[in-house]
Amino acid sequence: LCGIPSTARAVAVNLLSIAPTGAGNLTAYPAGTPAPTASALNFTAGQTRANNALLLLSGNGELAIRATIGGSGTVHLALDVSGWFE
Repeated sequence: LCGIPSTARAVAVNLLSIAPTGAGNLTAYPAGTPAPTASALNFTAGQTRANNALLLLSGNGELAIRATIGGSGTVHLALDVSGWFE
């Protein structure tokens, strides 16, 4: 929740992929809805990357983030919320 009010319908964020072990992407979307085909952030192995995004929240204020990485790779994720929209 991070202090985001329950009336928020979208958030402004900085999304980061940290120390991925393989190439991949992060997809962000309202929880409970189908994942979009477009990613919010693409990365390669060992590459720390960041991207700003405006993301819609679900009706109950939830956000889903899916990591897709080639093979059995891993990635650390950071999400910094800079604001919200009601």
